[in-house]
Amino acid sequence: MRRTALVLAVLALTFAVAPAADAGSKTAALVAKVKQTRLSKVRFEETKLVDVVKWLRVATGMNFHIKKATLIKAGIELDDIVVTATLDKVKLSTFLEIVLETHDLGVKIKGNVIYITTKKDTYGKPVSRIYGISHITWTKTNFHGPEMNLNPSGETFDEEYTPEVVDEDDPLTSGDAVIELVKELTGLALWEDNDDWSISGTDTYMVVKAPKSIQLKVMKAMRVVSALK
Repeated sequence: MRRTALVLAVLALTFAVAPAADAGSKTAALVAKVKQTRLSKVRFEETKLVDVVKWLRVATGMNFHIKKATLIKAGIELDDIVVTATLDKVKLSTFLEIVLETHDLGVKIKGNVIYITTKKDTYGKPVSRIYGISHITWTKTNFHGPEMNLNPSGETFDEEYTPEVVDEDDPLTSGDAVIELVKELTGLALWEDNDDWSISGTDTYMVVKAPKSIQLKVMKAMRVVSALK
């Protein structure tokens, strides 16, 4: 009975995990397809976005979906978004970027669907993480090493003690300085345009509230900042 229960438990776990893995592989495959697909001719003149999306579905055979509720919540009127473009042999990813970027929109690919949504929504929901920064804000000092004198046997010389001096040229002695540099390295506009993202902290730690994709940028920025010390 125990063996049967164990087998059933393993099977249940397998079927629970399989859909997620399958969804991940579909997403990765569609991302690659979007990057590889080329559009031979693109001709739009003051064409509504909804009509452009209809054309894309036919031209590419891919599933496109406009997240209307998200756009409405962001105060974006779908009927006001029109496209004017004349392009030849352009990558689908490039075309989407050209068309959507000017309207502060983007794409989020999940499973086998390409969602057209707000730029903010493409980043995902914010999460909070704590980063230790005391290894960056520690006070750097300069000190004089002992003189390398060769003394005769039995003789000693008194050396004058030279105290350590704080390095005044070190710009990274406070948490505020670290935070500002991290913002610059990740892109100041990101933090200015998203009210629910934040960076705060002390000289010991830094708290970052931002989507996972931005947290990765913060981690890369932290490695750069640490190397400066």
